[in-house]
Amino acid sequence: MISYIHIPVLTICFFTLMFMRRWWQCIDRLGFTREVGRRAPSLVQGDILGAAFAILPFVIAALDWCGVVLPGQSSPTSSWMAALISLSCLGGCAFVLRNSSGRIAGNWAGTRESALRTVAALRIINAAELAHALGVLQQHESQYTGGRTIEINAQEMRK
Repeated sequence: MISYIHIPVLTICFFTLMFMRRWWQCIDRLGFTREVGRRAPSLVQGDILGAAFAILPFVIAALDWCGVVLPGQSSPTSSWMAALISLSCLGGCAFVLRNSSGRIAGNWAGTRESALRTVAALRIINAAELAHALGVLQQHESQYTGGRTIEINAQEMRK
């Protein structure tokens, strides 16, 4: 028997995958794929995990609709169990992508803007980390040198 309870879950998973694919396509078209992957590896890993959770309901629905008997089982998985597993996978996908709501847009223009905002935010974070590191470095240099300047050519020290 075919269970149509999977249709809403599959619809949500389809659009989630489409929006994720569209965002990564925009990042790739802008030429920032390596930069985003290097500066935010957890973003890449989270999207891969979210995509895996979003693809599983398609597999589960196909197994349910075709009546495939899995190894170790005497009969096909019941439709209510398959629907529960699909909903669990959808919940896992939503949990993994809970902070990605700013990246998901309904059209290409919004997706491009979101991709540019992400790259700009990563660059701002990188610049802020660099400025903080340089400030700490200057504090430690002034602490250890006592504020003296050493000129290499004159080989003398000034206060």
